[in-house]
Amino acid sequence: MTNRQIRAVETKKKIMEAAKALISANGFENISIDDIAKEAGVSTGSFYTYFKRKEDVVEELNRTDFCRLAEIVNEMEDKDILERLRCYCRGFLGGIEETGIEICRQWTKNNLSPTSMLLNGEETTKYSYDYRAMQSVLSEGVRRGELKGDLPIDDLALFFNAELYGLMIAWCMTDGGVKGTDKTDAFCDTVIKAALEPYRK
Repeated sequence: MTNRQIRAVETKKKIMEAAKALISANGFENISIDDIAKEAGVSTGSFYTYFKRKEDVVEELNRTDFCRLAEIVNEMEDKDILERLRCYCRGFLGGIEETGIEICRQWTKNNLSPTSMLLNGEETTKYSYDYRAMQSVLSEGVRRGELKGDLPIDDLALFFNAELYGLMIAWCMTDGGVKGTDKTDAFCDTVIKAALEPYRK
């Protein structure tokens, strides 16, 4: 990378870190682009070099943690399908909680009316990306011979993701009272295990 490219990466990172801190402290609606730029120590023009709107920063913050989650889980050679799904669920919910509840609330608002985004060089929506990620983890279980070929991958990907989203929403709606990462083991040991049991080899 050139010095200019390195500076650009650093500037974008500063903007994202400033936005994350301000949103977590004050809520999304209570900060402006000027506030973010000031906190990051950059000009407002620099903000617009990387992002068109505040919402775009939230998308970037949430995108960063999830791009390789399914790939990492599928590369685990020492864990069976149930443990790989447990790792996926922990990573998914943990990544959300790490960004903070205010950012999660705004991300949820942004994605109720799905907009197209670029993920790994592909135009998609966050829901479609998460759906395909879960499909890939289940498909890997079939490929390894852990699960039968008639596993209803599409339906289970839908249901498992719906449960993960539900835990995320419950976290927001209870102001952190229901923490998804605290419920991951129970979710995997009851819902996921029971759903996979008829298809285990």
